[in-house]
Amino acid sequence: MKTKELMVYVAHRLGNRSNYGATLLNKALYFIDNVHYLRNGIPISEFTYIKQAFGPTPEPALFLSLRDELVNANDLVFVQNDFFGRIQKRLFAGREPRWELFSTDEIATIDKVISEIADYNGSEISELSHQYPAWQVAAEKEELPFHTFLLSFKTPDEHDLAWAKLQIEECSGS
Repeated sequence: MKTKELMVYVAHRLGNRSNYGATLLNKALYFIDNVHYLRNGIPISEFTYIKQAFGPTPEPALFLSLRDELVNANDLVFVQNDFFGRIQKRLFAGREPRWELFSTDEIATIDKVISEIADYNGSEISELSHQYPAWQVAAEKEELPFHTFLLSFKTPDEHDLAWAKLQIEECSGS
């Protein structure tokens, strides 16, 4: 299952960083799936994402179930430790990811997103995720559909309007 393998992949790539914990894992999965959806029309994982207090997270029932399966199989190792006076929950990869399950494009998306967010700590990545209008307007525990990742509070400028008009004309065959 590619969803479980994505969790191993992210843990493998971020696990050696002192700032890596559950929050960074959750946001990495959210950004990876949304960026891939925007580029290709489909996410990489089977997760749906919901609004929670500290930002978007995979829907907990599926995420926790898969996490527990991976931990029980020793594919992920769950560790809790002190991080500046707070409990940091971390999932480390217990093995190498199965790279062959991912397309070249998926690997490029995953690696690009991880490189963009790897230096964020839990508080910083949560703050970043709170800047997205989809999260801001959703109710607590409400699903954040992938198409909402593009929502913006920015007023369209002339360039945006010209682009939209061209797209409409191309779609309508005019």
